[in-house]
Amino acid sequence: MDHERIARENHRNRMNCAVSVYTAFAGENPNPTAPPKPRGDGGKCGAVLAAGQLLGEMGLGTREEAEAEFMKLYGSIKCADLRGILRGKCNDYVGAAARIVEKRM
Repeated sequence: MDHERIARENHRNRMNCAVSVYTAFAGENPNPTAPPKPRGDGGKCGAVLAAGQLLGEMGLGTREEAEAEFMKLYGSIKCADLRGILRGKCNDYVGAAARIVEKRM
């Protein structure tokens, strides 16, 4: 399944970044809760928060691992930094977060 494509499409259909990533894995997540809130946890990007939560719920890793991978790609995990420096390419962040989860499946 192409979770990145689904997450990006969710985002294009006006789901927020966190919900876009989180719901892309709905069929594979054995321990679903509620998606995180964008800019939650100190202003962190909702897409990376969702990736971290999914890794934990699916037994694939930790939030810190997702954050480290995202940081390598973009240099920040803070929404304000990402939207300011990189001019708001949120759909790309959604895609990257989905790839982080998908490659561990």
